[in-house]
Amino acid sequence: MTDNENIENQEAAPGGEQGLIKLDTAGKSLTDALQTSFLILKVIMVILVVLFVTSGVFRVKENEKALVLQFGRIRGQGTEQRVLDSGLHWAWPEPICEIVTIPVTRKQTLAIDSFWYFQTEAEKLGTEQPRIRETLNPIWDGYCLTRNDRISGTEGTDYNIVHAKWTLTYLISDPEKFFQNVYFRSSRPGEDFMDVAGETVEPLLRTIAADAVVSTMVKYSIEEAIRSENAIANDVARAIEARLLQIRSGIDVVSVQADKITWPRQVNRAFEEATMVTQASTKMRDEARSYAKTTLTEAGGADAKNILAALRNPSTTKEDRQLRLDQLEGASHEIISKARAARVQAVAGAEANAQYLKELLPEYRKYPKLVLQRIYQEAIAEVLDNADEKFIVQTATEGTDQEIRINIGRDPSISKSKQKEDQE
Repeated sequence: MTDNENIENQEAAPGGEQGLIKLDTAGKSLTDALQTSFLILKVIMVILVVLFVTSGVFRVKENEKALVLQFGRIRGQGTEQRVLDSGLHWAWPEPICEIVTIPVTRKQTLAIDSFWYFQTEAEKLGTEQPRIRETLNPIWDGYCLTRNDRISGTEGTDYNIVHAKWTLTYLISDPEKFFQNVYFRSSRPGEDFMDVAGETVEPLLRTIAADAVVSTMVKYSIEEAIRSENAIANDVARAIEARLLQIRSGIDVVSVQADKITWPRQVNRAFEEATMVTQASTKMRDEARSYAKTTLTEAGGADAKNILAALRNPSTTKEDRQLRLDQLEGASHEIISKARAARVQAVAGAEANAQYLKELLPEYRKYPKLVLQRIYQEAIAEVLDNADEKFIVQTATEGTDQEIRINIGRDPSISKSKQKEDQE
């Protein structure tokens, strides 16, 4: 090595150490930067984990129940709670778990108008007069059939047609059964249960209610249907409940109401006339029953109907008949009392007369003319004694016997005035 090379190496030595120092400084800075980055990343990951875990906290409202679906199946086995009540709960966030909330205390109403005749929107709003077609169109107009009341001497089974509107009120009582057997999707943002139920729940209930209405209405006559008797709605409700219980829907029927049941508009005039006649007939029958009941009550008292039936019974004994007559009240009791009094008086009078004639018979046998004369005089004395005024007129005509005429009570007003004076 030459002197020049040694000199160059000596000059380069200090520069090499400085390069190594610079390299160590850059590596340390990089290491610090990486450590800081990893620390920030750990903090971010922890925050993300905390946010992920806390995002599983959810609240169930007071009128709702909730189901937690874990990988598509309801979470909870054995004694673990499967249906969550109102309040705060936690579950793994999506996609592990999905929260399904179902309103259970809020009653839902469903209008069933599939049996009503067709109406345009303007007709429903009342802004347009309804247009009545000559005949019913089964494609557009809804209807159901009522029982056929056969008329003696006629053939066939011509059932009657009616239009009907119904309102079904229901409540979800078992959320688990409802979710398992009645499919519905979860509500999207901005939707409520009614929006979701309109896709699956309402079509199911409309179908079940329609079957119940058809099978029930055919058991009733058109008169019973038009009166919208409570028995019809109750039978429809029971039929719907039985079907919902059969499919384990978890839905309870709160009430079923027949809003309106009417005959077809095409025969409106004939039905109105028939209804008027039926109403008049019913009114007359009711008035007749009321009159009969009033008359019977006035005549024989409150229990007169039963007493009359017992008296008409051929097997009723004489003692029982007499006991029943004693139980009568009102006008009949008064008439019977008067009749009994008259009978007693007549019997007593007859017995008195018989006794009188019996005592008089020996005297009559001895002196018949004298006895008859005395009876005649006693009768004349009684008659004259009871007369208010007496006029004795003696007439005599030559060659005839004398005739005496007596006018008794010539003026009827005298007895009335005397009676009035006696009362005063």
